[in-house]
Amino acid sequence: MSACRRSFAPIVLAMLFGMPAGAEAADVSALASGVHATGTIVVQANISGAPVTIGGNIALYHRGNFYRLDLLSLAFPGTNSAMSAAASALLAPGGATIIYDGTSGAISAYSNANRSYYSELPKTPPPRNPTPSGAPPVAADPLDTLAGIARQLRDVQTASILLTGHGMTNGHPVSNIDVLLRRQLPGKAPESYHATFALADDLDGFPVQILLSITPPSPNDFGGNMRLDLLSVVAEVPADSVFAIPAGYARVSGIGDVLRPAR
Repeated sequence: MSACRRSFAPIVLAMLFGMPAGAEAADVSALASGVHATGTIVVQANISGAPVTIGGNIALYHRGNFYRLDLLSLAFPGTNSAMSAAASALLAPGGATIIYDGTSGAISAYSNANRSYYSELPKTPPPRNPTPSGAPPVAADPLDTLAGIARQLRDVQTASILLTGHGMTNGHPVSNIDVLLRRQLPGKAPESYHATFALADDLDGFPVQILLSITPPSPNDFGGNMRLDLLSVVAEVPADSVFAIPAGYARVSGIGDVLRPAR
């Protein structure tokens, strides 16, 4: 994974899952104890200057600050069966899994087929006063909270969050939220992220659709559009093992190696 991709991967995942990177998720929802959802994802990406469209079926698990996204299948939407078969060949049988820790911003991925995993820690300092393991949560220090926000926004030029209206999406009454973020890393060109979330009013605000657009700092960097639709959402508390890398898997140097079929 390139340095540029590493720099915005936590932000992309944070926007996908509707929470600030490195911030703890607040238990404000009846679904906050756990969720299992299934749906579809379509990505129109610019990879090394070439446009590619890929879609597939996904499963999503959520508990507390942990999120897990399973990519179950791949296809090239709108193409013939031969092209779709070629897409399936890019993904190891059994799919691939991505795990995101919203507290630390850590990202992991693994494949059951080739028994490999990849793990990446964020390059941001941990909280100054972390809660001891097993201790009850305590009220955050407001100055520490402000300092954390400042660290997250250090390279951000503009950011906005707007309620854009209400409607129906994937069979649910929703409130539509628009998020726009523009940032510039030292020595880099500006990059932009635009996301819209359809938050289900009957699911205590859990997203049932996410649209994400990334404008990269240069045409050769990773960018494009993504649409994620959750078609089934069930309140369910996933076990600890759902968010853990299975034992005995070999570590690889890049997330792309996790996606490759076993040889």
